[in-house]
Amino acid sequence: MGFKVRIEIDPSGTDEVVIRCREINDEVIRMQSALSSAESSEIELTLGENVYFVSIDDILFFETDGSRTAAHTKDRMYYTDLKLYELSELMPGSFMRISKSSIVNTRSVSSIRRDITGVCEAFFNGTVKKVFVSRSYYKAFREKINETRLK
Repeated sequence: MGFKVRIEIDPSGTDEVVIRCREINDEVIRMQSALSSAESSEIELTLGENVYFVSIDDILFFETDGSRTAAHTKDRMYYTDLKLYELSELMPGSFMRISKSSIVNTRSVSSIRRDITGVCEAFFNGTVKKVFVSRSYYKAFREKINETRLK
């Protein structure tokens, strides 16, 4: 099912996005979530007993560690109750799944190293943190990196 996208300019009106559909299905709900998350530039995360509102731009990557999902910034590791599949739907387009247990903010990646055995690591400026890219996600990851770098 494809969507028709149309932009109407109304200088006297307010900015508005309307989703017109025949029925509410998973694809429409994902679109609504994506538009809602684009509006919000912060995500609620926890560290100890405190709740923080962290800028999405500051997130380097998300990873699961057993039953918990960690959100990594340059200098901290927060936690969220959201699962990776939920984060995939909520995060902007610069975020992508790179393994069964990780989602990365491709705009934050500063370098990639791939060794002779095919193991790939993504690195970030200003931190020693790194994340591994699964072989099955590597090609799509490289395409997304190139796409975000051209914007």
